Amino acid sequence: MSRSYKRVPCCKDHNKGAKQYANRYVRRKYLEVPSGKAYKKLFSSWDICDYKFLYSFCDYKNNFEMYSHIHHKKYSDRELYKRWYKYYKMK
Repeated sequence: MSRSYKRVPCCKDHNKGAKQYANRYVRRKYLEVPSGKAYKKLFSSWDICDYKFLYSFCDYKNNFEMYSHIHHKKYSDRELYKRWYKYYKMK
């Protein structure tokens, strides 16, 4: 197993349904697509994945504490770091 990690702490919206919609849209609208790379020119990639969250641990912790009234459980710094690491640092 690799011990690598993301160099920039970010979390992206990976929406598989949007990718399927984009492929279906191109296939139905354009009858002949010249090559596989032509999909990129026919459909904007911004519509597929347009959310990206950049948070350092301090930002994540402050944001989490701001909305702590929503969460019924109090998390320690270690537990918060594990949650942040899972979504923002792990590959």
